[in-house]
Amino acid sequence: MNKENNKQDFIVTTTNGTRWGTTAASFAQVRREFFNRSFGKGWTGMEIQSIERGKLFSDEESEELRKEKIKDSIR
Repeated sequence: MNKENNKQDFIVTTTNGTRWGTTAASFAQVRREFFNRSFGKGWTGMEIQSIERGKLFSDEESEELRKEKIKDSIR
């Protein structure tokens, strides 16, 4: 089976309380990606407080955000 098909949703909470939603094949992949992620000049990686399985937004909230994004992009 392809690794892309094994992706799961995760919620990453940083030590400052920020919550991020991501998809990955494993907890280890989430750790690697957040450790290596660059968020601007001189700001690489972040301290992870916790990683848990789950979605940051419900399916309904995700759909509403998608509709808002489309609406804003055509203005």
